[in-house]
Formats: sequence, C-alpha cells, structure tokens
Amino acid sequence: MIASPPTRLGSGAAPDLGRLDFLGRMPIPLRRAFKAGLDRTVAERRAADGTELDCCFLSGAEWYTPFDGLARAPAEGLPGMLVTTFYHDILAPGLLGHYAPGPAARRSPMHPACAAAGLADPEHVFRTFAAIPFVFLVDEKRLAGRPAPRVWEDLLHPRWAGDVVFGGWRPNERVPYQEYNSYLLLNLVREYGLAGLEAFAANVKHLQHNVRTATQAGSNSRDVGAVAVLPWLQAELCPRRERTRVVWPEDGAIAMPIGYLVKAAAEARVAPLVDYVAGPELGRVLAHNRYPASHPDVAGAFPDGARLKWPGWDYARHHDVARESRRAADIFFAAWQRGREVRACG
Repeated sequence: MIASPPTRLGSGAAPDLGRLDFLGRMPIPLRRAFKAGLDRTVAERRAADGTELDCCFLSGAEWYTPFDGLARAPAEGLPGMLVTTFYHDILAPGLLGHYAPGPAARRSPMHPACAAAGLADPEHVFRTFAAIPFVFLVDEKRLAGRPAPRVWEDLLHPRWAGDVVFGGWRPNERVPYQEYNSYLLLNLVREYGLAGLEAFAANVKHLQHNVRTATQAGSNSRDVGAVAVLPWLQAELCPRRERTRVVWPEDGAIAMPIGYLVKAAAEARVAPLVDYVAGPELGRVLAHNRYPASHPDVAGAFPDGARLKWPGWDYARHHDVARESRRAADIFFAAWQRGREVRACG
C-alpha cells in the first residue's frame, strides 16, 4: 500500500483486509472529492477521541482487486465497512451474509425516484446512498428529422441503424473490448430479450470511452452517432450544447446503485464513516457531479419527474449476475460483429 494519511490508497499490494475499518471504491470522477471527505472524517474522529480508523480507498487504476477476493474470505478476514457500486463481485450470498444488519443498523429515507425503482435492499445489507443514471445524449443535427428517442425501446428501432454509441474501450480493432458497459447490455436483454438485444446491436456504430464520446458529440467526427448512451455526468459535460441535448428516458434512466455494507459488530466503530457516506456533505457533492444521492433531503439531485429502472434485488439475489452479464455480452458482440461483416460486404 502507498501511505497517504489518514486513508491509504490501493497500489497493487494486498492490504490485511480483516484489519481494515473501511474498504471502498468509487467511479473515477468522484474519487478525489470522496477521498477528501473521507480524510476529513477520519481526522475529525482522531481529534475527537484518538480513534484511528484504518481505511483503504482505491484511487488508482484498481477496481477488481481486492474486491474480487472478498467472497472467499472468512468473516474475520473482511473489512468492517465496504463502499462500492453494484457489481457482481459483492453479490455472493456468503459475503452478503457476513454483512447482515444488526439492531443498530440505520435505515435512511430514500428519494421517491429511488424508492419507486426499488433501489432499497429489502434485507438492508447493501445500503444505497447514490446512483449512476444512464441517459441519452442526442445530436440534433444528426437526427436528420427523426424523433429523438424517448424510451429505451426506441433504441431498438431500425431507424437508428449504425447511429448509436455506448461505453467501451480496447487498444485497437484487432482485439476484443477490454472494458464495456455490460450493465447496459444486461438490462436490455432482461427487458427486451434476445431479439431486443440483437436489434440494439444492429444499431450500434461502435463502442468508445464515455469521456471521448462526450467531448466529440455534436461535432462532425465519424466516431459518434446521433445517439449516445452515457452516464448522466458525461452527458452533461458535452461542450457542444447548442447542438446536443440530454434526454432522460421517460421509462427511467437505467440506474446502477452505489452503496455501503457494514458488519453488525462494526456499526458503532464506523458510525462516523456511515454519517459521511450517507450524509448531506457528500450528498451535495454527488448531486453536483450528477451521481445523485438517494437521500430525499439533497436538493436538486434528480430532474423533476425523473424515473429510474434496474434489474432489482430479487433478480440480483436469485441469479448469477456475472454469468448473466457475460451471456448478454456474448449475445451482443456476436450480433454486432455479424452486422459489421454484412455491412462490409454490402
């Protein structure tokens, strides 16, 4: 680990996870602000009563390690508190069982959009405090008379053939994508089935990094299309707003929850960290950065009338999300590659 008191940063060396009070990861745009608040919280606790909270926050290139080993760890080998986006490596039943809430666990109220979408875990293990909404960024000029998509099913219509871009990355076209928005694909195949996902694949121009798409949208670049599917933050950061427009899907932005898990025995010790993560200071930072806080008291977190959608806790607890995500990706890339070959021959 690289020391950066009072919180430690991931550097590839595995920490002694069982001794940690806190292990966390956040989307890249939030990392610096999140760590600054975490540092202040730890420093305030130290000044108040001398308690040293041992925290590891991943702020480099890490994402999978050490989270990918948590499911195999015994209870005593796990941190007192975890912070993470909804991701399959924290969904193992055994791991969730180690974070079953005790009588001291607090239940926070939720914004109506989050409550209506079922982001609150009924078992109160994964305690949602924010979300990553995926929305549409449309290029008004490239619409060329076509109505802008209003709901997700619109992206399956043939009118968008070769005109949709979403998030992914690979070093060159000769190798498979190293990263891609598998969460989007999982949601689409769940709601619209195999035929729906294949129809979406037929409309995808290509995949590229969200930041690159955001900076190019509204230009004449050949790397963007009429519609991009982006996290809300990246969509709002597009500089060419005279030509582009952010569309929040009427049937709900696909939302990835961000939450925390706490061991029952650690509730009292990590209470200041819970207060920070679920509190108004971070909530305002999240709202400002378009990763809206789920607490209803954070003003302006969501657009008026905004709706959210996602697979839901029943699905997450009764399916192998990692396997289902891989299956969705396999279906998508096979159909997308077939379409590219047909277009190349035609």
